[in-house]
Formats: sequence, C-alpha cells, structure tokens
Amino acid sequence: MSDDRTILSMHSGYDTDGVYTDGFLARPAQGTGLPGVVLLSGMGGMTWTQREITRRYARAGFVALSPDYMGGALDSHAARLHAKNALDVDSAVAAIIGAAAFLRTLPWVGATGAVGIMGFCLGGGLAILGAARSDAFQASVVYHHSLFPDDRELAGLNGPMQYHVGTEDHSTPRVEIEAFTKALDKLGKGCELHWYEGVGHSFAQIAPDADVPPAQKSASDLSYDRSFEFFRRTLGGTTT
Repeated sequence: MSDDRTILSMHSGYDTDGVYTDGFLARPAQGTGLPGVVLLSGMGGMTWTQREITRRYARAGFVALSPDYMGGALDSHAARLHAKNALDVDSAVAAIIGAAAFLRTLPWVGATGAVGIMGFCLGGGLAILGAARSDAFQASVVYHHSLFPDDRELAGLNGPMQYHVGTEDHSTPRVEIEAFTKALDKLGKGCELHWYEGVGHSFAQIAPDADVPPAQKSASDLSYDRSFEFFRRTLGGTTT
C-alpha cells in the first residue's frame, strides 16, 4: 500500500447498546476489503492532532476511526488529567469495542473485515483493555500506556501487539514497561517492543507537519512506519 493515498475524512458516530459515541473517520477514497483501525487519543481527546493522525492512517490505506471517548478536545493539562482520572473506564472500553463493530458495517471494511486498535497514553491502556475484553481486534499497537490494567486482565489479550515508548518517558517510566512485559511473558503473550532513544512521552502524537526537533520527528515517523507495516502484516486486507 502507498502511504500517500487520496482520502476522504468526515464526522462520524455510532451506537453501542443504545449509547451514542461521536467520532472522526478517514478512509481511502477508493477500495473495499480494507483493514480497519480504531485509533484512541490520549487524554487530550479529539484534538486537531488526533484528526490529522486519523488522516495519516487513511493515507496509508486503512479505514481509520477515532472515537471521541473523552467528549471533545480538552485544553489545559489539569483539565485533561481530571477527565482522565474521572473517566468511566468500563463504559469507554465498551464504546471502543463498539467502534470495531461499526467499522465492520461499512462497505470499505465489510462484515468479516480485520480490525486493529491503536492507542496513545490513556488510549494505550484502553486499547489493551479492548483487546483483552473482546475478540473484536485482530492486532494492537500501543504507545506508552499510562492506564495500567491489572495483570489478570492481560490474560485475555487477543492477537499480536506492537509497543512504542521513548527512553525519556517520565509518565510511563521504564519500570512500568518492564513490569508490563514481564507480566506478558508470564502469560505467554508476545509483544514487539520498540524503544526510541532520547524522546519522551507523546513523541508521536504530532501532526505530520508539526514543528518539532528533528530527533523527535525521526522517531515519530519511524514509529508510524513500523505501525503501518505491523498492521499490514497482521490484518491483511485487499486494495481493490
């Protein structure tokens, strides 16, 4: 697949057991039988950056849906942390699993289409829970999760996982990554782990044209390249 397709992007929304979730969807302008991906923002919610990341996945050939599980874009760091700490996690996970079902109602993915999940920070932890509490996702990509599920939840993980984290991440420190991968190993669950030297938390939560240090831009681009390759390998799909 090319990483620079012509795309369409639009407001979206769906019901899960009678509960509505707003969202943003982007997809290649042409093609059916495409792999779907549910994309989860960090605690900032549905920002412009999250919209641009959704478009970036569509340009790489995926039908990408970002559910607005935080209820909009939050401005201040304190407001974001409060919303994160007050989040009804079970309801959010149910809505996230519902996003996969919604993608499969679209002709671009199809009823039997493969769907992956990717999440940053808080969304990374929710992606883990979504993959552990359902069989809706065939593969997952996690960036520096800052919501840490109980090890007992990890036993239900379905499908392969790829993980991205910076060596200077102080929100998701190395000790948490080591505990997480140790728990996965104990359960016989695999994880393709990638460290990025010298970058911190949220290093890849940037728009494609963001003005950031070259080292961060390089790490971010590499993580997207790896994520796209991983999802192509694990989700398959056609480009007709």
